Amino acid sequence: MARITGLGGVFLKSTGEHKKLLDWYRDTLGLDVSEYGINFLYPNQFTLITYDDRENAKTTLNFTVDNLEEFMETLVNKSVKVIQEIKTYEYGRFAQIEDVLGNVVELWEPYEEAYKEMVNKELEASSTEIP
Repeated sequence: MARITGLGGVFLKSTGEHKKLLDWYRDTLGLDVSEYGINFLYPNQFTLITYDDRENAKTTLNFTVDNLEEFMETLVNKSVKVIQEIKTYEYGRFAQIEDVLGNVVELWEPYEEAYKEMVNKELEASSTEIP
């Protein structure tokens, strides 16, 4: 049976202060930061803080799942509202649903090695400056 395997991230709405915030986490706490947020690659892929500066952005919970297609079938059978059907990227598959209060919940089936490689490249590229 498909199930949630962890928390994939917390995505915060930002009004343009994301550089200041990410700089603080990198410089003050010594965390690995890329332009997309604070990243942990081990033991689980996890983005702690990232930003979305679109005007209509909402705070989003992102959960990793072990089998997205099967999990989505289960949710559809429970009449859960699907916001975004499954989309595939080089680092994993994603879908979005709404919880009972209308909050966005993103489900992510990570392609672990591809994700780790992508984040390592981002960390190398942004080790000196965050946009």
